[in-house]
Amino acid sequence: MMAVFGKTSSLFRVLPAVAAYRNITTSACVFGIKSRWVAPYRKELLKRQKKMEKMGITHQLKRSEYIEWNYDAEIYAFGKRLGEQFDNNILREALTDSSYISQERVRQQELGVPEPALTMNSNNELAAAGSHIIADYSIKYLRSALPLFPEEGIRSLVEYLTSSEVMAEVGMGIGLKDLILCKEYPPTPETVGKCFQAIVGALNASSSLSQCQLFVRDFVVAQLVGKDLNEIWEVENPMEAMKDILSRSGRGEPEPRLIFESGKNTLEAVYQVGIYSDKEFIGSGYGETVGTAVDQAARDALRRFFQTTPASPPLPFGKENVKLKAEPNLSVEDWSLEKAKNIITC
Repeated sequence: MMAVFGKTSSLFRVLPAVAAYRNITTSACVFGIKSRWVAPYRKELLKRQKKMEKMGITHQLKRSEYIEWNYDAEIYAFGKRLGEQFDNNILREALTDSSYISQERVRQQELGVPEPALTMNSNNELAAAGSHIIADYSIKYLRSALPLFPEEGIRSLVEYLTSSEVMAEVGMGIGLKDLILCKEYPPTPETVGKCFQAIVGALNASSSLSQCQLFVRDFVVAQLVGKDLNEIWEVENPMEAMKDILSRSGRGEPEPRLIFESGKNTLEAVYQVGIYSDKEFIGSGYGETVGTAVDQAARDALRRFFQTTPASPPLPFGKENVKLKAEPNLSVEDWSLEKAKNIITC
């Protein structure tokens, strides 16, 4: 009996492999291509494509040029992928660039239509509305999430988030490349960024402002994750800014002190400088020269003041109860440790 069960179990182990082999050979025979010719075939296609690129011949097929393309289905699936409820007509308007309407008018005139009748509207108004919503919510959210960050830094972060590069990156990430109706293909980054702003405006018109703000938080403000905020907004003269903050706080002048040095008078010299105020350590930094180390130490002290160090808590994503702050933060000229303590206690 043991031998019978052993042969039976080994037989069951062999059958799936045989079935898989039959499926592979059957599919290869159906398409008329043997498996050993697939790799050489694709290598030859890649070789010809590179040769065309060297000759300056580039042509990318639009997704809409394929037979199975269904724009209505793509529009419906786009909203479902984002988990948002869009009005179909407003969403179509948000995806229509003004260059596409101009192209359609020219094409109809070439076909002999004296007065082209187009009921399509461009996304200019929706893009303007979406741009205002993105900037307004980003400012209020960052003010509430970073209460000690100066207003100049908040403005720099918002300028970064609303730049054409970030808007285009977010638009490409949600799949707008093949949905945009425009003259050129692939669409330019400016067109993609404008279309994404129009998507925000369309969501506001389709649902509510609160839902639109959550969308901006999840797709736009979330671009700051993993970024160093102090690199996006860089203080021009950190030592002077720190002196002003300490003087307004009633504290002593900053005193840079050399803590450590290695490889002096060599190409691999390293210096560590600490900054003290009233015999209290407030920051440190490294550099290949003493001046560079002092500058980095001053920047470290400012990061500690503004609570934007790597050890600081991350932005509160996922919390819908964040209270938006309308009034601006303290500017660098008005920032002081005493005022910062009052903000923290409040």
